[in-house]
Parts: sequence; structure tokens; C-alpha cells
Amino acid sequence: MIEYIIDEDYESVRVDRFLRKHLKNINLSEIYKMLRKGKIKVNNKKISQDYRLVLGDIIFIFLPETFKEQNEEKFIEISQIRKEKLKQMIVFENDSLFVINKPLGDVVHKGSGHDISLLEEFRSYYSNNNINFVNRIDKLTSGLVIGAKNIKTAREIAKEIQTGNIVKKYYILVNGKIEKDNFILENYLKKDEERVIVSDIEKEGYKKSITYFKKIKEYDKYTLLEAELKTGRTHQLRAQLNHLGNNIVGDTKYGKNEKEDIMYLFSYYLKIDLYNLEIKLEIPDLFKLNFHKNSSLLAKFLNG
Repeated sequence: MIEYIIDEDYESVRVDRFLRKHLKNINLSEIYKMLRKGKIKVNNKKISQDYRLVLGDIIFIFLPETFKEQNEEKFIEISQIRKEKLKQMIVFENDSLFVINKPLGDVVHKGSGHDISLLEEFRSYYSNNNINFVNRIDKLTSGLVIGAKNIKTAREIAKEIQTGNIVKKYYILVNGKIEKDNFILENYLKKDEERVIVSDIEKEGYKKSITYFKKIKEYDKYTLLEAELKTGRTHQLRAQLNHLGNNIVGDTKYGKNEKEDIMYLFSYYLKIDLYNLEIKLEIPDLFKLNFHKNSSLLAKFLNG
């Protein structure tokens, strides 16, 4: 049997679309047959092919003997040097979970041209195929990501995220000046194929999204913000700030056509009361060393 736990990346995705991506050696007609016969269940219940996945759902797949060997998960090979780098990413761990400080450029899940991700690497690192990341950040974003070492913990953390019991804060550099010291962005987001669409009014298929912002510093052409997510939608910060007219520096999808190798979005704070866990990181040196091509801005930032 194979088990998957649904993280933020697959929330609201149809189950058949998820299965096509993860069961590449099984044709779609066979997948539909397995769904009808209850060989694939979600939370131990039969579901239809158009069921939309919910954060924290557990998919149970009972593979036929003919497919078991083809779809059996194996550990990838990682070098000793890479193992050391993975070890250095870990900022907290216990028997149930671990938290990493994801570097710029690494991907949490494979796809979009990446055959190997941190998920496969950490499963190999721990020799544990039950490893799951319960939240994710983009390739060009750095900072804290939560990893669960077993399905039970992954489900618990996903539920805490769903109910808003986990506090996540970010440092963000945006283009333009923002006058208010504190403000709230509350609107509605819908995930499209390519990007997230923002609406100021409630519409069918859109999800309410709330973020609290605090201005840290103001520069000539930029503003440094702290953001606290009250909801956890895909690309929430990127889409909301672009909609406001103050896109994140280095955001090539939602922002200006900038040729940056870093997006100035850093997940620096995490609090999980359920595990009595609180982590706060400083703004990384990478942020400072690569800080835009404006030398006066760099000097102001480095000098505090």
C-alpha cells in the first residue's frame, strides 16, 4: 500500500489529476477502475474521480501485484556532501517532525523540470518514505518549511494549518513606497493554471485570503515589510501584493520583468503551539549580499 498526505500544493486539486501525476505507470482507465472498486481511498473512504482534495487528506492506494514493483518507492542516492548540506538545513527536529531553512533555488516538490526535490532527498536522508512536507515555499523563496516524519504528524500539522493555529511570518521587500505602518489585505483568490487571480469581492470558486502587514523600513523606491499569514493560499503574498501595486522585488511571475536570481521573500518565523515550538530566524546573508543592484539601498540595509 502507498500513502500520500495532501499538502498546500495539491489542495483543491481533483484526485484523478493527482493520481495521474503520481501513478505514471498506471493508465487512466485503470486508475478509474481502482477508484470504483475502492482500491484507492481518501481518509479510508471511497471517493469519485472528481473529488477535490483537502489539505491534510490521506490517500491510500492498494496496488495490484502487477503494479507494485513498478510503483514501489525507493530511496535516491545522495552524496555525503549533499547529506551534510541537508543536515545543515535542519533548524529543529524531534521524533515526529523536523523544520528546515530552505535555501534559495531548492524545490520542495519535484515537477516543472525538476526530477528530484527536497522531499526525495530527505526521504533518503532519513531512510523514511513517510516523510512529507506539510507546507511549501517556491524555488526562489527561502526560509522555514515543516517536515513530518510520519502520516499521523503530517495530518495533525495540516489540521493546525487549516484551523489557523500555526503562525507563519515573512520578511518581504516590495517595489514602491507604502505609507501605512500597519495594514491588512483581505480579498479572494482563485488558483488558475498559470497563476493566482485576485478579486476584491467574493465570487464562486474564490477563497477568502487574509494577511497582516507591518512596515519595517522604507527606502527611496522600496519598502521592507513583515507579513503574517492568517490564511495559507497558494502564492497568497505574491498575488495580494501585486494586486496592491507593490509587487515583491524579484518576482518574475507576478511582478516586473526583472532579471533577478532571488525573490525577496523569506519565511523567518514559525510557531506551532501543539508542539510548543517557536522558531525565529534572522534575515539571511544571502538576502543582503544579493540585495538588488541599487548600492545605496544595499548600504542602508546592511547598516540597519
